[in-house]
Amino acid sequence: MSFAVAKIGNTKITVHITFLLAAVVLIGAGYALYFVVFAGSLLVHEMGHLIAAGFLETEISEIEIWAFGAVGRLEGAWQIEPWSEAVIAMSGPVQSALLAGLGVLGYLGYVATAPGLYVPGRFPLLEFLVRVNLGLLVVNLLPCLPLDGGRFFRAQLALRLGYKQATHKLSKLGVLVGICLCVLGTVGIITGGRWYSLVILGPLLIWGAMEERNMAAYNNILALLARSQRLAHKGALPVEELMVCGSARVKELVHKLRPSRYYVLLVVDRQMNLLGSVSETVVLEAFYKGQMDLKVSELLSSSP
Repeated sequence: MSFAVAKIGNTKITVHITFLLAAVVLIGAGYALYFVVFAGSLLVHEMGHLIAAGFLETEISEIEIWAFGAVGRLEGAWQIEPWSEAVIAMSGPVQSALLAGLGVLGYLGYVATAPGLYVPGRFPLLEFLVRVNLGLLVVNLLPCLPLDGGRFFRAQLALRLGYKQATHKLSKLGVLVGICLCVLGTVGIITGGRWYSLVILGPLLIWGAMEERNMAAYNNILALLARSQRLAHKGALPVEELMVCGSARVKELVHKLRPSRYYVLLVVDRQMNLLGSVSETVVLEAFYKGQMDLKVSELLSSSP
């Protein structure tokens, strides 16, 4: 359950109920400043995704803020190049690493200016800043959905299995990792450790992975509807023609497509004779279904 709170450009910002619960708990317990540091760290993390997406001319349609971090949803994630989605996914952890590094430099700067006077715990908010961003870095590098590491590996896996199957596999891994975290945290608490964060993170990861898996079934339809809505709103969309050999594979063609325009593929034989045309929609549907090695000439009968 999420609530829309703002919009940055074409990106909708929503807040998940788990984040609201975390805010209530922290502020109610008298840790309002710590909550501000936590929320600010999440903002910096997500700004990394937004900046990278803007640089690569790819839109993030929604950022959903959870208690463990935030989930950015790319517009047409399954139709951009894998390296582009990988760069966007990793840009968030890079921002967290940089912010943690700035916190460490703050410590080192103080120690350098006042040698021998450093007392651990003297700057609790600065220590919390470093811990939070290191936590965001480590957690989001886990190779499972809905985390950034999972999005990185989905981009690579989708080339062989298709977007939907890759999402399902990494979502299952997310559920498994979440269960392991719950078990590990519970054992740690029973044995006298303070592993409460794992007990909290585990169920959130399971929840997020299941939502990601459920959303995968609708991404194709939503993307096509969004394209139709943009056409209805603007009256026209840029169209680009690509000439391709009939023996070209779907996995080779999908790299040429971009969400910002619509493509029509002119299919020719080796003698450059025109065999027909294939719409972008048909190619993307084949890619989405995992038909990676299908020849474009085999799609001619499917194109309207």
